[in-house]
Amino acid sequence: MSEGEVVYITGASGSGKSTLLALIHGDLAPTRGLGYVGSWAIHDRRYLDLPRLRREVGMIYQDYRLLPRLTALENIIFAIRTAELQVHPVEALRRAGARLEAVGLAGKAADYPGELSGGEQQRLAIARTLAVRPRVLLADEPTGNLDRRNASQVIGLLTRVARMGTAVLIATHDRALVRRKSGRRLHLEDGRLLPSDPAPTGTR
Repeated sequence: MSEGEVVYITGASGSGKSTLLALIHGDLAPTRGLGYVGSWAIHDRRYLDLPRLRREVGMIYQDYRLLPRLTALENIIFAIRTAELQVHPVEALRRAGARLEAVGLAGKAADYPGELSGGEQQRLAIARTLAVRPRVLLADEPTGNLDRRNASQVIGLLTRVARMGTAVLIATHDRALVRRKSGRRLHLEDGRLLPSDPAPTGTR
């Protein structure tokens, strides 16, 4: 992937899209063979610096993984302080506020995740990941729990993130939505990534 590029990976449910992203993020280790993410050898856990890898490769999970007892602002501050132990509290607060504003949630800073809609929770998850300033952003089914309007907004937000220089890799089953968006398309089938998404007759 190149800086600022958007790449979509489509595939049927169970084809391995989430597993592929988990391998890239270091959540899973390859059971055989070799795997590299940039210069990181993800197959060799003895020498893999996972915290550093995850500062460079951010992940937005399908279930958001927000901390329910922290407010929207506190969720982002917690992520920043965890990833960058030496960051000053004032800088963490400034950056968290800026990321909330960037995703349109400035007015929700004091709200808890349970008080947010599904679309707002997804945008908060994106803001939290971006606050760590990753070079690559992985999004696992970011529209899977959203209606069509919110799904389109989230994809639009991820596209704007790419324009700022972050490479964005989106795994989704929503092939109809992908067809309406710009970006490179790959298709995962039988354990292989095909160079282009076959032209479907509908979403599967």
